[in-house]
Amino acid sequence: MNKVLIQDVSPNKLKYNTGQIEGVPKNPRFIKDEKFKKLVKSLLDNPEMMLLREVVAVDTGKDLVVVAGNMRTRAAIEIGMKDIPVK
Repeated sequence: MNKVLIQDVSPNKLKYNTGQIEGVPKNPRFIKDEKFKKLVKSLLDNPEMMLLREVVAVDTGKDLVVVAGNMRTRAAIEIGMKDIPVK
């Protein structure tokens, strides 16, 4: 069994999933306006939720590509989080 590593990562080291991983489609979701504002508020009100539902990224050897949590990553950057928990 492979070990799952959870680490705090600077947002500038994360890349959004635009389809750069073979066999993994680009992120189909994009939220804006009110839904995005609600997500930002949720992270501000409950920052510990990022520890319970961390971002999932694939290390390509060149980049850490977010495959689950693109919008949470965007919201975390919006509120100025210095580190994002990444699995």
